Amino acid sequence: MRGNFVHAKTRKNMKKTLINFSFISLLLLTSVFINSCTEEEPCYYNGNELFEGSEGGCYYINSNDNKTYVDRSYCNCN
Repeated sequence: MRGNFVHAKTRKNMKKTLINFSFISLLLLTSVFINSCTEEEPCYYNGNELFEGSEGGCYYINSNDNKTYVDRSYCNCN
């Protein structure tokens, strides 16, 4: 029975550590959520939302579901 005994001070330190860990985790998750929600508004070309490709090209998806490229300057609307 003695082996299962945890000193009250140790238990208090464990609880404090758990609370600190929980608070830090909450801050990190909040930071990730806030950063993911601060994206710029999308740009549009003739009513079509513009996207930037991996090499910097600016395009929209046309009615045939193909990429139609436009001048890169159109992707800098903000």
